[in-house]
Amino acid sequence: MATHTIYQLALITHLTGLTMVAGATLVDYILTRQFWRQHAIDKSNSLAIRSVLAKLQILFGIGFLLLIFSGVYMMYVTQGAYGEQVWFRIKFGLILLIIANGIFFGRKQASRLKKILSTSESDNDALLKIKSNLNRFHISQLMFFLTILTLSVFKFN
Repeated sequence: MATHTIYQLALITHLTGLTMVAGATLVDYILTRQFWRQHAIDKSNSLAIRSVLAKLQILFGIGFLLLIFSGVYMMYVTQGAYGEQVWFRIKFGLILLIIANGIFFGRKQASRLKKILSTSESDNDALLKIKSNLNRFHISQLMFFLTILTLSVFKFN
């Protein structure tokens, strides 16, 4: 197979990974909003939504692996040509922000929520704070993805 064809397949894989990661983030946001609505009405039904949310992490992880492997391969094939361009450096920084935001903020909030939900008493103030933080987390992640898409299409320098 020609190098160009393999590069195109890697690009398709890269876009597939990006779609999976951004899509999982969007679905996580929508289901989290549904969780909060349901939690106000019937706490037992809201727990079913939380179990579905946990499974989204698998989709996110697979998408991120596709992104990383295909991105590294494309950099190898192009001999790092994109690495010197400003749009790519910003894009790479945003990817690092997405990872850091997910690990240090999103996961922390989800862990706090899980801890509160596992106790018999609900602290409404803590729940409201987590709800607000998760909303900010999702919006920021989605904005990072939108910025990455914009940079990738227009390739500003």
